[in-house]
Amino acid sequence: MFVEITAADMCSDALAEQLEQALAQFLEGDFREKWETSKQLVELGPAAIAYLVPLLQDEASDWEVRWFAARTLGQFEHPDALQALIDLLQQQPDPDVLTMAAEGLSHFGDAGIKALIELLEQPEYRLIAVQVLASIQHSSVFVPLLTAAEDADPAIRAKAIAALGNFHHEEVDKLLIGTVRDPSMIVRREAIAALGVRHHLLTQVNLVDLLLPGLWDVRPEINQATAIALGKLGTETAVAALARVLSSPHTPDNLQADIISALGWIERASALRALIAALRQLSGSLQVQVVETLTRLQTPQLQQRAGDALCDWLKTYLLLPTADNQLIATIALALGTLHYQPAMLVLTDLQTHDDPKVQLYATAALRYFADEAGPG
Repeated sequence: MFVEITAADMCSDALAEQLEQALAQFLEGDFREKWETSKQLVELGPAAIAYLVPLLQDEASDWEVRWFAARTLGQFEHPDALQALIDLLQQQPDPDVLTMAAEGLSHFGDAGIKALIELLEQPEYRLIAVQVLASIQHSSVFVPLLTAAEDADPAIRAKAIAALGNFHHEEVDKLLIGTVRDPSMIVRREAIAALGVRHHLLTQVNLVDLLLPGLWDVRPEINQATAIALGKLGTETAVAALARVLSSPHTPDNLQADIISALGWIERASALRALIAALRQLSGSLQVQVVETLTRLQTPQLQQRAGDALCDWLKTYLLLPTADNQLIATIALALGTLHYQPAMLVLTDLQTHDDPKVQLYATAALRYFADEAGPG
């Protein structure tokens, strides 16, 4: 509930002096001092609002000062403080200032959300209102965001959907499933990203088939979002879909790179097989990425299998006259990172390789085994 300023709240000389002193510290202090002064201003009561509002509105003020002014105003349950933050939003501020206002408004709870809903009803402020509502972690933002997700403006829809992705609710599930085919790229991208973390839907809908067309979307942003989403879902069906697209000669390099990264986060033997197959099929920087990705494996059994494949492939690769030294060096270091003991002999041989970088990486890889052995 808001408190009202009474005659007792009017600045006495003593209070005014305290406020002036606190304001000076607020303006000149470092971050920690501003933090402490902010708490002091709140303790001095609503009279401090009149001192903070001009700081908030002054575009020439230091960004940190304005951010602290917004944050401090949010500590007052007073309509003047709330109105100052709403007025700031109506000035169509840049993203940094928007963040300030959102920080302050987030402390007002239902009262702040009610003011933002009123702002949402004004067309010129709809996008700003949605951006701030999206940043507030409160159950009361759910309904207005659900309404905004149906807005004609794709920017508003995208912001609302991105925020709604944090809610576990069947209405959101339905919305996301329908929105994955939205004509707007930014809206589709947010829906795909949200679906990638909704594992509970895997038992209700064929989520992989729903997302799969995104890998062939004409927009590379959608390709990337889909690869990431499928990687997060991490099912065998998702792995198979990613592997098919990765191995296709028609898949562009940038999408292949995204798929390699996505497969690397899936701790499955099928994902490992797909990456090893890619190592044999791809070339150049993509091969290097595959090797580096394999070092992220956490399961000992998969680490062993990755080491087997890399070591065997390296022995054959070294016989090629066109062997790339960068790839050799990367595999050498990966074998050490994976703690693959059978590679010690080939790594020792690589210490006398013609290329200094290969020598360096082989030596660094062998240190992994020396560290495991400990002093002796």
